[in-house]
Formats: sequence, structure tokens, C-alpha cells
Amino acid sequence: MAEGADPDLFEELVARRQAGERVVLATVVAAHGSTPRAAGARLLLRADGSTLGSVGGGVREAEVLAAARELQAEGGSRLLQVTYSEAGADGPLCGGRMEVFVEAIDPPRRVVIAGAGHVGHALHQFLRLLGMHTVVIDPRPEYASPERFPGARLRVVPFEEALAGMAFTPRDGVVIVTQGHRHDEVVLRQALATPAGYIGMIGSRRKVAEVFLRLRRDGFGEEELGRVHAPVGLPIDAETPAEIALAIAAQIVATFRGRGND
Repeated sequence: MAEGADPDLFEELVARRQAGERVVLATVVAAHGSTPRAAGARLLLRADGSTLGSVGGGVREAEVLAAARELQAEGGSRLLQVTYSEAGADGPLCGGRMEVFVEAIDPPRRVVIAGAGHVGHALHQFLRLLGMHTVVIDPRPEYASPERFPGARLRVVPFEEALAGMAFTPRDGVVIVTQGHRHDEVVLRQALATPAGYIGMIGSRRKVAEVFLRLRRDGFGEEELGRVHAPVGLPIDAETPAEIALAIAAQIVATFRGRGND
């Protein structure tokens, strides 16, 4: 094991990521001359500001932490040049230089699927292959079951309570594929109250137009309605549940990569 590779650090990274947190990992990728840590030393910054591991301590580690906190807020990565003086102001006498790669590691994207029917079932399978987490919501326990949706978080609740108590970020998506138009609209109203980065609703153009008309009458603006991908999915002439799910999954990927309906 390389120096500094704390045996608990990677387990902690995975656990925090699976819990939905962005963490920042700082790794000494090169060390020249006399430095407090060798290549391979690591420091993990958790979302709550606490740390695990070390890349050297002292003033220079504080500089690395300052950069890590910026990335905690903004995302991305940065390569730092950390220089130690001969004067020993940083503690032990060191006269070397370290290169420290600092990277924000985001949690898997989460997609909430409202509706555990055929399309929702196929979509869950596609999203799992893409490394995304799914939350499946349906009031019917025989549909929203662990056997049909392995690995998903299940919420067997009425659609009127579909998103109640759930916290959303722009990294999340909501796909509305319930068994009825009324339920779709109920969930859509809840989704529009969240900052979810993707919202999609199944339905014909006529049905979507009717839903949007009611929403406009209730005070929803064009900017809000513009967030909704409806009819949902990329235009690939999808017909079967699997094809529709494929079109939705592709649109989710495109949206989160900034390409929208391209």
C-alpha cells in the first residue's frame, strides 16, 4: 500500500458518495526533495467539513484544504504545486515540492421514477446500467416490489404524496410515467416545486397541452413549464416500453451533459 493510503479512506469515500454527498479527495501525485509526505498520501474532505487522512499538515495542508473547500462548492478538479521552504516554518525542516491533485467526487445521479409499470420497469434497468440510483414510487405494492426493481429505493405511497419529504438538487431527475393522466399531473406539480435538473412526463402532445393549460391557469409560468420534457424522451419513434425507456434514459444523459433535446 502506498504511503498515506489510509485503509479506511476509500471505504469512507464510497460510503459518503453512496449517501449522496459530494466529497473532495486530495492526492499527492509527485514529491520532489524533502517533503512531509510521499506520493500516494491522501486527504478526504467530507461534506460536513471534517477530514480524513493527511497530505502533510501545517500551513501547506491548509492551502490544500482551502482549494478543496472551493471545489466542494463548485465541483471540478485542480493540480496544486505545494512548496516547502528550508526555513522550517511548516514544522520539520523541508525543502521540497509536492504536486497535489484535488478533485471533487460527486455522488451518483438519482432519478425518481413515478410509476412502476412497464416503462418504469424498463427505465430502472437502463438507469442501473448507467450507474444512476433510482427511487421508484407507486401506490401498488405488487408493482413497486424489490423483485421487479432490484437495487431501487421503493416508496409505496399515493401519488399525491410522491415527493413529500424528499430533498432534491439539480443533479436529480424526475420521470413521470404513472398509469393515469391525473396522477401524472399530480406528480408534475410536485416536481416543479423542486430544483430537479431533469423533469420528464409521458403522454401524447394533446394530453401534455391539456395539462400545461391547467397549470398556466393555476399560475405556472412559461419558464417553469419549459423545464418539463414532455412528451418525454428523445424523438426516436419509440413504441414499446423498452424503446420508450431507452429514449428517456438517453434524454436524461443528454440533459445532464448540457445537450437537452439534441
